[in-house]
This record gives sequence, structure tokens and C-alpha cells, in this order.
Amino acid sequence: MALSRKPVARLRNNNATIATADISVPGSLIPFLSDTDVVIHAASYVGSDARLAHAINEAGTGNVIEQCRQSGVARLIYVSTCSVYGSGPHRGLLESAAGYHPASVASATRAGAEQLILSYGGEVIRPNLVFGAGDRWFVPGLRKMMKVAGGWPGDGSALLSLISVEALGSLVSGLALAPRLSGQAFHAAYPEPVRVSFLLQSVAQVFGVEYPKFLGDDERAGSALRAAGFSGHQIDLVTKDHWYSSEGLWRISGREPETFNSALGEFSSAYQVPRESARS
Repeated sequence: MALSRKPVARLRNNNATIATADISVPGSLIPFLSDTDVVIHAASYVGSDARLAHAINEAGTGNVIEQCRQSGVARLIYVSTCSVYGSGPHRGLLESAAGYHPASVASATRAGAEQLILSYGGEVIRPNLVFGAGDRWFVPGLRKMMKVAGGWPGDGSALLSLISVEALGSLVSGLALAPRLSGQAFHAAYPEPVRVSFLLQSVAQVFGVEYPKFLGDDERAGSALRAAGFSGHQIDLVTKDHWYSSEGLWRISGREPETFNSALGEFSSAYQVPRESARS
């Protein structure tokens, strides 16, 4: 059973029944939770509206937990984010070695949601940067930064933890099928971090645009990005080291570790656009 807040007709797709529910509405999940072994909670608000962030990420997660409690669902897995750690640099950070230092209202409320989940005895999965089908933030944001700054701030040497949406789904399902690890959190990323220069090369190739020049510490780049609406935290996330130890979840889920190199075909197909659109 898959639940979405979007008003879709109840149907079957890939052996899953898809139905409509809303975590911000108390009781809306109850009809779908009978005889359920595991609930995977992947609904989050990632914008800057504090009211919505609280209503969806914190209060909504509280609603999910209460309805799982009422329905007798003990196993609850929450898909969170490494952004609950705040800005780095982070280098090979272990789940047990980091505290909460969120730099945005969205990350702060997702950290609050995590604490609710862990207190219930649930499990938390923290991806860092996710690419693939449905991405409206990560790669589109990289391309916008390249355009606005007229290049790329820094020297391109920063290392980032990435994962495709397909690999993330595989890890989530693998954890759901593994024995319960109550109250634990896990990083979800390719074990080998990706250098920003190589990531931008991949973006340039997919969109058929010029590979950006690296602007170093030129303050004009930062000023242009902030004027375009990027926060200092958002800039830091893709210009400083942000990579996390993630071998544990691959092992627990029973999945063979993958790399960004092995997913380049998937990366290209997810963002491939006609050349005319790429130049516009």
C-alpha cells in the first residue's frame, strides 16, 4: 500500500495499491494501517514556511506515530536528511558522532520529527543529496547556481555524499525487510563520496552546457547567489565537504554497495532534455 496526499484514484501500480491520505489530518491513515507490518514515512516539507514545516514535519509525524500506535504497527521507518546536522565541513561523519545543528526551519522540524520517531522505537534513514526522477531541488539547483554565479564558487574539490532515488528506495526496502533495529539512524549514500568537479562535469554533459570555471573565493559569486535567493547554508552544502559514513545501511539492507560512476546512465536519463531546452 502506498499513500499520497495528491488526489489520485485508488489503483494498483507495480503490485502496490495507491491511495490518498494526508499526514496533517489526524486519523486519515487509520483505514489503511490494519494488518500492516512496517510503515515507511517519507513525507516532508522542505520549504521556508515555518507554519507548514511544523504542521507537516513535526505535527504530521506525530499524527503518523499516533495512528501507528492505535493500529498496532510497531515498525516505523522515517526518511529524513543529513541536513539535520547543519553546515559542515563534514568528513566521513558517523551517525553516532553527530548532533543536531539544523540551519533552516525545514531541517529543524525534520530533526524534531526524527526525535519523535526514535522515541517511538522507530528507525531513521538520512540521505544527503538525492538525484533522479522527481528531483526538483538538487540538480536543478546546481544548474541555477552555475548560471547565476557565472561559474562555480570554490575550486571544485569538495566531496559530497550522493545517492540516486532508486538506490535510496532499495536501501529503504532492504531495511524494512531486515530485523528491526529500534531507535537507530542510518546514512543513505554511495559509500564513495563524489568530487564536486566531477558532479558538475556530469551536469554539464547532460544539459549540453559549458563546464563552469571555478571562481575560488571571489565574493562576487557569493553575492550573486545570495541575491538569487540561495542561503549561505545552501551554498555551503555543495561547496564544502559533506560526506557521511554509509557502509552500515548497505550491509544491513543486504544490498551490494553502488557508486556514482555506476549510476551515470541513470543520472543522464533522469535529466535528459532536448538541446533546444538546455540552451534556453
